[in-house]
Amino acid sequence: MARPEKPLPEGSDPHIDAARWLRGLRDRAGLTNRQLAQQLGMSESTISRAMAGRGSNALVRLLFVMTFMCGGSIEESQNLMGRLSRRRRAHLQQPIEGILGCDPDLITTPAELIRGMRVLRIHAGQPSLAELKRRSPNRTLAPTTINEILLGQRLPSALVLARFVIACGVVTPESDRWARAWQRVMFSQQQSGWKSKAPFSRMIRFQLVEMEANVGSAFSAPFQEAHEEINGHLAGSSDHD
Repeated sequence: MARPEKPLPEGSDPHIDAARWLRGLRDRAGLTNRQLAQQLGMSESTISRAMAGRGSNALVRLLFVMTFMCGGSIEESQNLMGRLSRRRRAHLQQPIEGILGCDPDLITTPAELIRGMRVLRIHAGQPSLAELKRRSPNRTLAPTTINEILLGQRLPSALVLARFVIACGVVTPESDRWARAWQRVMFSQQQSGWKSKAPFSRMIRFQLVEMEANVGSAFSAPFQEAHEEINGHLAGSSDHD
């Protein structure tokens, strides 16, 4: 028999408020922590910790996926994610300008993602666009594409970001945080009605799968997961991107 869930403490705290909101979504959907863990591919202990207001990364992920899974308010979910991010910045006692690129957990907007990529390139020794292409898996990072992204003219796909962070020397588990950063940014863009054609989304998905042969599933899986969660059912006529 499952151990009874402890009540959350009173007061306003970003972690506790997020956990309280998630519990409400879970209970209204008639799900248990075990069922959530099975559906999301997470451990039951991780789910339980998040429902107790512990584990910032798990809380953010649940805020994202359970909003869609359980019909939660998008505005409330974004508000809670923003409060968690601000709490983390205050805990670090550092301005965001000093840690973007080093801490992808703080990236929530398109401008922050692009700035973070610029800083990451600086940390990698400011390689040229041609050198970034040479360092990417099978030389697949197109200089024109990455130049447009770094100039702020477009946003990267999950695939392009995965190639870019590899070219900048990022490895797991740091790469997982970049996948989550991309997911948060695309989540905000998705709410603006940004859509892409399904064939393009499926192509990115297949290329991410192919990347496993070069860099391993530990690196590519978080980017695949982020891409699929944003795009939803890739077999449909169109996807959110």
